[in-house]
This record gives sequence, C-alpha cells and structure tokens, in this order.
Amino acid sequence: MFWRRKPKFGDAEKEQVVRAICAPLELQKVMASGYSIETAEGKLNRKAIGYIYGFIDAALTSIGQDMSDASLSMPIVYQVLRHLFPGREERYTQFLLENVGKDDVLRLGMMKGGQQFVDYSKPGSKGTPMGLARYMMKGEAQD
Repeated sequence: MFWRRKPKFGDAEKEQVVRAICAPLELQKVMASGYSIETAEGKLNRKAIGYIYGFIDAALTSIGQDMSDASLSMPIVYQVLRHLFPGREERYTQFLLENVGKDDVLRLGMMKGGQQFVDYSKPGSKGTPMGLARYMMKGEAQD
C-alpha cells in the first residue's frame, strides 16, 4: 500500500494557519467582551479552553494535518492561545497538555469546538460559530 507523506509546514504556513484559526475565535471573544475564560481566582473555564482546542483540531484536520503530530500542533495551539490571551498562553497550553483525554468537561468543549468548525466552514454556511462566546458568558465548567 502506498502512503503519501503529509506536506511539511514551515513557519510561514504555521502563521497563516494560526491567523485563519484566530479570526473566528477572536470574533467570539469580542462578542463575549466583559467576560473571561477564567475566574478572578484563576480557575479556567474548561469547556471554553476545550472548545478552542477542538476548533484547532478540526481546522488542522481540514487541511490534512493531525493533532497527534506535536511538532505541528503544539506550536499552533500555543500561538493561537498567545494571540487570544497574551501572557497566559504558557499556562493554558500546560493545562491542555495535562488534561486532554482526562477531563470529560474539557472533552465536551472540544467536541463542540470541532463540530462548530466543521459546520461553519462548509461552503454556503451562514453565520459565525459562537460556542466560545457562549461558554465564556455562561461561565460554565469552572471547576
């Protein structure tokens, strides 16, 4: 059986992917302005951070890439989080590394983020995904 290699991603391609992923997430963050992804005590909204991870995963899958390739996925996760939450990207990335696959609430957010990416990136789809904004406004899953 013939296996095709995935195309390599250089820094320029990674930047382009990060910008494309951040655009709809940033819009959602703006719609939820006044709300945060964490409490004043620093507890993360696990559904919201999971939503972002699931959104990134679906975006990478849509271009033939895979989250299991940490050399590609983790820099993209880090840069998306850096763009959305400057100064908190390391903490949020570490949280994801420690909890993906172990936390059911995080997993629910991941499923919603992935599904919304797929639903709203279909040709002819209307509207904008708003799951992140909803999770931020509801303050769900803060532990």
